[in-house]
Amino acid sequence: MERHLSTKKYLIAFVLTIIIFAGGIGIGILFENARLNYSEQTLLSQKVNLQSLQLQQRYVGSGLADCQAMNHILENNIDELTKKMAEVIDYQKGALLNGNEFNLQLQDYFLTEIEFLLLAQDIDQKCEKNGIKMVFFYDDNPLETQGEILAYLKKIFQDRLLVFSLNSQFKQEPLIGVLLTSHNITTFPAVVVDEKVFQGHQSVETLTAELCTRFKGMKEVPEGCEGR
Repeated sequence: MERHLSTKKYLIAFVLTIIIFAGGIGIGILFENARLNYSEQTLLSQKVNLQSLQLQQRYVGSGLADCQAMNHILENNIDELTKKMAEVIDYQKGALLNGNEFNLQLQDYFLTEIEFLLLAQDIDQKCEKNGIKMVFFYDDNPLETQGEILAYLKKIFQDRLLVFSLNSQFKQEPLIGVLLTSHNITTFPAVVVDEKVFQGHQSVETLTAELCTRFKGMKEVPEGCEGR
């Protein structure tokens, strides 16, 4: 009799474990789908903002668009895109069923970021250059701190520095490989300051010196370059 009750207890515990496990998976899938929908809406918003900036860029010189306002909008959009992209990368790593969908979204994010980069280059040709573009090619090394250094420089120079971050190992988007080839980049991390390439880890001092040298050729020199 005791053995029968013991077997029954184990069976009940097993069934309850299955129910809890299945419930956890179900809740995880619901959250995953919600995140997927959220990132889709965010990406759509960024694409609309990109299209608006592209149209404004066409009217620079006619008085219908202002360079300073465009640069400010561009900087805000790139910052927002970078933050949302980091969220999508985290979602993609923990995805249960929608890994391919998150990969496609990540590819779309990278393409949108590259479009912002090309737009920033076009704006520089039509407006007085007042900022520096930095493209950061990273890999999957969890011990690398180059990203934190660039985040620090972004905090120092704020809207005078635009940072575009691209995963060098994201093979789903061939355009990233094209950019790597065009700059002859073979070592990571790599940083491109306007068109000057730095391969391998770069210190705060090295990158700050390069940025300030370039800022000194512009109309206004930011406070972060004082004494340099």
